Amino acid sequence: MTHDGTTAVAADPDRDALYVVDVTTMAVRHTISLKTGDEPGRLAEDGAGRVHVALRGGRALVTIDPTTGALLARRSVCPAPRGVAWDATSDSVWVACATGELVQLPAGGGSAGRSLHVERDLRDVIVQNGALSVTSFRSANILRVASDGSITRRDSPDTGQSGVAPQVAWRAIASPSGSIFMVHQLESTDSVSTQTPGGYGGGGGPVPLPPNGGGPLGLFPDAGEIFEGDAALGVSFIGQFFSSSIVRSAVTEVTAQGGIGFQRTIGGVLPIDVAIGPDGTTIAGVTPGSAFTEALGTFFVVTNDGTVVTERDFSLGPSDQPIAVAFSASGNVILQTRDPAKLWMVPVLEGGNVTSALLSAERREDTGHDVFHTQAGAQIACASCHPEGGDDGHVWKLDNEDRRTPSLRGTIAGTAPYHWPGDQKDMPTLVHNVYTLRMSGAELPGDEMGALTGWVQTIPAPPAPSWVDPKAVSAGRTVFNSSAAQCSSCHSGAKLTNNQTVDVGTGGKFQVPPLVGVGWRTPLLHNGCASTIADRFGSVCSTKGHGDISKLSSQDIANLTAFLETL
Repeated sequence: MTHDGTTAVAADPDRDALYVVDVTTMAVRHTISLKTGDEPGRLAEDGAGRVHVALRGGRALVTIDPTTGALLARRSVCPAPRGVAWDATSDSVWVACATGELVQLPAGGGSAGRSLHVERDLRDVIVQNGALSVTSFRSANILRVASDGSITRRDSPDTGQSGVAPQVAWRAIASPSGSIFMVHQLESTDSVSTQTPGGYGGGGGPVPLPPNGGGPLGLFPDAGEIFEGDAALGVSFIGQFFSSSIVRSAVTEVTAQGGIGFQRTIGGVLPIDVAIGPDGTTIAGVTPGSAFTEALGTFFVVTNDGTVVTERDFSLGPSDQPIAVAFSASGNVILQTRDPAKLWMVPVLEGGNVTSALLSAERREDTGHDVFHTQAGAQIACASCHPEGGDDGHVWKLDNEDRRTPSLRGTIAGTAPYHWPGDQKDMPTLVHNVYTLRMSGAELPGDEMGALTGWVQTIPAPPAPSWVDPKAVSAGRTVFNSSAAQCSSCHSGAKLTNNQTVDVGTGGKFQVPPLVGVGWRTPLLHNGCASTIADRFGSVCSTKGHGDISKLSSQDIANLTAFLETL
């Protein structure tokens, strides 16, 4: 929303477009087409009313005039732009990049003034009175950043609750009080069963479907069918039923001092966006992973007055997937849905009229995307552990064994068998054992299995960062392929794996993982023992027989590390 609270600017990554909407009349004023593959994401308004948009796929920042709909500038910024914020103290725009760069550009135009290297996996950037904070996506940390790019403090939304750890900070925003509100996941640190049906959630078995089957995609049907037509009982019982899910959604307030203001778990799946109302105390969020499940709301409103927190769930329609949320000046919730592309205005108080504006008639229906991003049956989606098709950075305790979530970004096609022990021979086997049994999902019919397989196999590999020395990379490639290091004997081919399951002295026989995007997916190895690539070559992991670094100098290892960072 623009500062006056009457104009919404919506970024549509599926159609590579921006829309300017008057929310007082719900009329689309301007549609701004971008380049194919730009994937517009986060937006920020500056003091002159210009809106700056991070292009996740276009590696750039575009600036528009929402009054005229003119595209004022397009500036290259970094390989993976994510967060964007305006700094009033310097009239500049900060862009946080998943590759680790934090870039400052003048708001009025011109090339970048500064580019700081912070660390990988940056997400949202927040400027409060000139002070910089940036979130780390998978770890869900808030990094307080000094002017030279150094990290002065790490704040976590962890309240010390037993059995769970915060992970995957989908979205973080500043509050008027100076605190930061974050929607994120809480993931289990207890042992999880892979042998018991429903072991990933639901308490021991697939959700019982009524005789007439489920809703769209064969997923969880509506509350009336399961809970004898008692909607109130349905909402109450469904919360209890899903309380054992290994991934939960939460909204947390982190104070300026790093403490926890409050934390509230939310019933929905994939809490990808959050907004604060004009009163400064009302918080709204969206959970599109609850779509296709009529018993679950796809967005929520939480009111916090310091002593009382109340939560209400809403739902637009069983197949509507909200992907963004904001508040109008009058305090109404503004929602953007993915397909069909619409902007909705929903009164916070019950009984008001819900209105909508069609942003684009062009459909982007994608069954594979929907299956991957929708809860299977027990409050957990594929994307819960594989956000953005990657990984959550979490080391799970599966059957009392430490197992780190593998990334799917550019690593699936042609790399069967799957999972660390190589016990899933192909995608249908994996989907049956994980999605249907462990996640309490429906048995996917052939067309949906094909759509899911096709979608997963086309998740692109992540880009390389800009801060790695190309000379070191070249030297590291030579070390990687040398007979002395013995890396390429197993990590070979286009995906840098021979697809074998072998014992290299790391605690058992494990699948040789593809090294595509390895720099993006720390901690490393099957048990997450290496926090960084450099740690992999240190003493923190048992690596006897896992390559040979005995003949490598410290410079060789540094060069090898640089090369691996770029894969």
